[in-house]
Amino acid sequence: MKKQAVVIFGPPGSGKGTQAELLARRYLFINIDSGRYIESALRDPDAKKSPELQKEKKLFDAGILSSPSWVLKFMHGIISGIADSGHNIVLSGSLRTVYEAFGDKQKEGLVPLLVRKYGKKNVIVIRLNVADKSSLQRNTGRLICSVCGLQALEAAKAKQCSLCSGPLRKRTLDKPEVIKVRLKEYRERSYPVIKEMKKHGFKVCEINGEPLPYKVFESVKKALKLTG
Repeated sequence: MKKQAVVIFGPPGSGKGTQAELLARRYLFINIDSGRYIESALRDPDAKKSPELQKEKKLFDAGILSSPSWVLKFMHGIISGIADSGHNIVLSGSLRTVYEAFGDKQKEGLVPLLVRKYGKKNVIVIRLNVADKSSLQRNTGRLICSVCGLQALEAAKAKQCSLCSGPLRKRTLDKPEVIKVRLKEYRERSYPVIKEMKKHGFKVCEINGEPLPYKVFESVKKALKLTG
């Protein structure tokens, strides 16, 4: 399989993380979930010693996107290191802002980084489309494992993690009032990245994210020309 860098876009609750995890499990992509990386860094006990990280934590808990310059610096190193290992990667939380995606004269953006590491024709964008109503419903019902971070699907009605049996918890990000802020952030700050990607000649595959995850995955596989 040719090397690919896949960027999954979509509003909160569209299934970005689920589809990225399916690619990781089925085709050995490395899932770079920027939201998980960022949350882990901000909830680290040592973060309390950093005024910068405390500022970012307040934004994160309110559903507001973290400062683009901080995210770019943080994620650039992570993505670069994994890309150098030769693995296929899938980004399920980045690219959140135009600056994060394209940077400026002083700082290389994540899109130029991906092009440099994988080649432009191998950088593919998947956009999962779901209605705001679905986003709210999915997020308010979401629980994640407090130990391993695995998400428990609402339909499973689980009381503990299916992987490690750890206790499940609800994220502060998944409160209805916070989700509405996150949806607004997506429309105003993240969606413009899609327009810029198209303008720069990148392939953007539009996929309906409303069906069950395994059905959406069939569309993702088709878009990426994956078999098996």
